[in-house]
Amino acid sequence: MRNIVLITLDSVRADHCSFMGYERKTTPNLDKIARKGIVFKNAVAPAPRTIPSMPQIFTGKLMQFVNTDPYVGERENTRRHLKLNETLTEKLSKIGYSTVAFCPNAYTSRYFGFNKGFDFFQDFLFSKTSHQKIFEKMIQGNKIFQHLRNIRNMLLKQEAFKSWESYYEEVINSVEKAKEPFFLWVFLLDTHLPWLVPRKFRKWDNFFDMYYSGWKIFKLLNKQYVNIPDKIRKKLINAYDDSIHYADAFIGRLQKDLESYDPIFIIHSDHGEEFGERGFYGHNYPHLYEENIHVPLVIGNLDEGREIRKPFSLLNLPKIVLNLATNGPYLSTVNNFLKSSDLIIAKDFDYKDKKQILAVRIGDWKFITGQKDRDELYNLKQDPYERENLINEHPKLAEEMKRITRHIRQEEKRGIKGEKLI
Repeated sequence: MRNIVLITLDSVRADHCSFMGYERKTTPNLDKIARKGIVFKNAVAPAPRTIPSMPQIFTGKLMQFVNTDPYVGERENTRRHLKLNETLTEKLSKIGYSTVAFCPNAYTSRYFGFNKGFDFFQDFLFSKTSHQKIFEKMIQGNKIFQHLRNIRNMLLKQEAFKSWESYYEEVINSVEKAKEPFFLWVFLLDTHLPWLVPRKFRKWDNFFDMYYSGWKIFKLLNKQYVNIPDKIRKKLINAYDDSIHYADAFIGRLQKDLESYDPIFIIHSDHGEEFGERGFYGHNYPHLYEENIHVPLVIGNLDEGREIRKPFSLLNLPKIVLNLATNGPYLSTVNNFLKSSDLIIAKDFDYKDKKQILAVRIGDWKFITGQKDRDELYNLKQDPYERENLINEHPKLAEEMKRITRHIRQEEKRGIKGEKLI
């Protein structure tokens, strides 16, 4: 059985990776892996934010939004989902894998249940009871504790302020201690705002603009329909691109240091990031547009050199990983998925308005309901930026896709598990 390394990049949109055609060389190391690996050109995250996206990716099942409480709903739905469903790690552990994780993201921590199946799980959280209390108050919507948490993290360089270099040696040491075959998961937060990048890794930003961008993005997060000058927007993008370049350096270094173990590398993002395309910044809002859910996905060290352009849901990632783990016929498995999974589903819940938002994609057509006052229909081949709503021009297609979303909601109400919907 092959060793497997899964790297999750927080908040990275596909169109800001150079191997996906971005004009800036943001991902030189990932580019090399992509050239000899499998590149999924249309990988789709199941949700636009970490807390609903990663539980679905790790279980391969759609989440049920049972608890709609605006203060504890997200927490309880995530915990419930991971408690009821077997995770990728648990399945790998059952077939003999040693499992190791480094995850500074609080939303994929042991607090929510992501440590299930791991022999070693380092989330850098809750070493003190006071930190856990602050986090619990914050997750319940207390803004005072949200500020306290941000100040604490900034001073102690934790969570979004924790660089991969600060724990890199721990990663290597843990791999050296693990029995083979091993499964290593590293969730990098360096690409999550406020995008603080060491000087030697900056290409498009400078010290003052970097900190200005970090301050500015926090000011924009909860504002809607913001219109800022292009000069300021470019500064934000410069800082963001530098953060991707910094995370890419981790990928290159880890690949070199683990070369003797000959692992399969799987690199993806949990969701994207908005930069004012529709007047929003960050990823605080449950939007299912392409800038939010079109993400990078590369599987490397397979000697394939192949691009897959058909839409591919990250809900299928556990099945792919398990097939790789058991030395199955990789290409035939991917082809089977591509033949059978024509329907791509993404979903989130607006806890403020207590409504579910659903996106359904079939080929180039994408239908979104619950996001605006009226439903949306886009042809992504002709309109990749989703500017022209064709809901009135194609009523029969819209109704058929609407019927699919009604079916999904009905099945969810009946408690049908997510894997039966896809």
